Amino acid sequence: MAQPLYGSGPLRSRNAASSDEIQLRIDPVHGDLDEEIDGLHSRVRMLKGVAQEINSEAKFQNDFLNQLSTNDTRKSSGWSKE
Repeated sequence: MAQPLYGSGPLRSRNAASSDEIQLRIDPVHGDLDEEIDGLHSRVRMLKGVAQEINSEAKFQNDFLNQLSTNDTRKSSGWSKE
């Protein structure tokens, strides 16, 4: 039995064998493929920007935590400049 399709329009997603996969069925009769590809490209570009922002924030948070840890270690061992 075929798996149910989700979505509408010329692009429809469906469940794949693995949760890491997405399969799309393209119906060229009901839509302009170039417009659909441009739309997908825009969404991927937006997600890339979000991922880059998350990466930058994670690096900042990691550096901040490392600095706090270093300062705490120095104070505990008597290396404080205060």
